Amino acid sequence: MKTKIKTLLTLITAGLFVFQCDLFDPQDKVTSDDLVSMLAIQQINANSMSEAQRLGLNVAYSHRFSIKDGPHLFCREYSTAYLEKKAEWELNMEQTYATIGNAIGIQIVVERLNGPCAITNKIAACHYDGVDGINDLIPYAYTTEGEHKYLIPANAYYGVTDLKSAKEACERFKGTYVCYDPSKCWQ
Repeated sequence: MKTKIKTLLTLITAGLFVFQCDLFDPQDKVTSDDLVSMLAIQQINANSMSEAQRLGLNVAYSHRFSIKDGPHLFCREYSTAYLEKKAEWELNMEQTYATIGNAIGIQIVVERLNGPCAITNKIAACHYDGVDGINDLIPYAYTTEGEHKYLIPANAYYGVTDLKSAKEACERFKGTYVCYDPSKCWQ
């Protein structure tokens, strides 16, 4: 039995070397156009999917913030580790964002979602390490409007006036900034 297995493995190995199966030589099959197409599809998928899902988090609930009758500003997503905080954090959310919106000159609408939040025109993200002793990430995904019309003006409203970019705003609170579109990110 051992001799038959050794002989069979030797024949298979020899066959692979002699015939050089296409399975083991993909370099000849992928063109630069193929690579560009694959990267474009990857970028489209990254831009349209939930930021927390892209990071591999199990999303329990999320909030999408938009300009009333206008574009989305950003999404904020919470993993299941934050379920105990949901009621507390959502208690006066609309009033809080109405106050911020009034101060910076836009009407902000809050959409509460069970599960992930995606914005199709995501250009950037900011991942916070956690809050209130919970160490799971809290990812935010921003549109151009979210970075320019909300993030910096909201920081200025809270008295942080020395910020020059969305990246600085994210990193000021120990977040990790990710830019998906360098031509549009405010970094």
